[in-house]
Parts: sequence; C-alpha cells; structure tokens
Amino acid sequence: MLCRASALLTLAWIFCWTPWASAQQKVPAGAKVLLLSGGQRDHHAYRRQAQRLQKILEDSKQFEVTICEDAAILLTPSLRKYDVLLVTADRRDSEFRLTEEQQRAMLNFVEQGKGLFSFHAFCCADKTWLPQMRELIGGVLSHVGTPDTKVRVGKYPVKIVEHDHPITRGLSDFDHEDELYYYLQTQGELKPLIAAVYEGKDWPVLWTRSYGRGKVCVSVFGHCGVQPNAKDPLDQAQFRNLVLRGMAWTAGRELPGSAR
Repeated sequence: MLCRASALLTLAWIFCWTPWASAQQKVPAGAKVLLLSGGQRDHHAYRRQAQRLQKILEDSKQFEVTICEDAAILLTPSLRKYDVLLVTADRRDSEFRLTEEQQRAMLNFVEQGKGLFSFHAFCCADKTWLPQMRELIGGVLSHVGTPDTKVRVGKYPVKIVEHDHPITRGLSDFDHEDELYYYLQTQGELKPLIAAVYEGKDWPVLWTRSYGRGKVCVSVFGHCGVQPNAKDPLDQAQFRNLVLRGMAWTAGRELPGSAR
C-alpha cells in the first residue's frame, strides 16, 4: 500500500512539474498584465499557451503577468491595478461567455486609458456582444451577418505593411504557419501593420487602434491546438517578437532594440 501511494505521488510530481508551469516572476517596474485565458475546452490549448505567454513576457523584464480564467475578475476592484488586458480565449461557449456587465467593464477599462491585446481567438465575436465590442477590436470572426468569416490552417507569406510603426520598425517579411481568419467583419477603418498573403490577396493579421484614451492591438494569429503535440506559433521567433512589441506598444512601453 505504501509503495502504491509513493508511486502515485511520484506520478503527480512528474505531471505537475512542467517547463511552462513556472512561478510568477517579480518585475516591480514592469507593466502589470492581466492575462484572461479560459475558453472552449476542446479546441485551443489555452492553459498551456497562457503559461507560455507568461514566461515570454516576464522573461523580457518589461511585464509582470497574472493569469486568470474567470471573467468575473473584470467586475472586481482588482482590475484597477492592471495596465493591460491580454485576452486569448474564444468565449462563445455559454460557460465562458462574457456577460453584458463584463463587456462594459472591459470597454471602460480601455476607454479610461488602459491597454488591450486581443490574441487570436478572442476576436471570435459572440452573438451577444455589444456593438462597442466590435468597435474595440475592429475586425472579428463571425458567422452571423456578412461576410461569413473563413478559417484556414496553413503556412503563409507574411508581409510588413506599415514599416514605420514601433511594433514593426526594422522587421522583415517572413513565412508563418498558423490559423488564418479571413473575410473578417470590420468596424471602422482597419489599417493593418502586417498581412498574410493567401489566394493572391493580403489579409490583415495584426493591427492597432485607439478606443477612448486607451490602446488596442489585435493579432489574428496565435492558434495552438488542444492536442498534446500541437505546434505553438509562439515557437517562431519572428511571431514571438511581434507579440512582445505589440504588448509593449499597448502598455506604452518600448522594448530594447525597437526604437528608431
């Protein structure tokens, strides 16, 4: 019996001790980031990717990251201590759907001068979204209304469209494997910094916009499948660098090496 208990404890230690399950780093001078994860349980590897994002951001020594999966935090006084919301989840399932109050709290957070980075699937618009949520993001995946957004996993040539923006300054075109959302439903003017080339057309995959006094950066790319061996696009250095730069811009920071 003792041997069995010891074996179970050993297995638990093995499965819990993973390279990405690192402790939160202390970065006292870093921008305070609330990484709101969660989402469809059988689609994206949100939890694994959240831990990866936390490590990438904190290793830069520019950010201090707190991970949360429950959007109820948006309605608490704790939200005020954060500088940037990094939202990564497709929240169209009833379990994770944002309530109207939570949506208004997110909108108010940005409108009052904070930052929001929408990473991949958060731009999947739910039918219950307030119209202002579409204004906040600018371009969304939706199968309600027109155009009917298309989805395709593949490898794409990626073009730097705007070369004089702090996020893209000094960067070159590259090839990238990921999930592309195209024929997005857009709200207002959408000026992409980066575009993916597919079927002879340029499709926006990263852009910025203002909302009230706050900053918004949106990345269509970032798909990590739920399978244990699924590739994470954050493994690619060029894309990882773009995420870091986008987060820095959203937080009003400047990463070393990104200045003119």
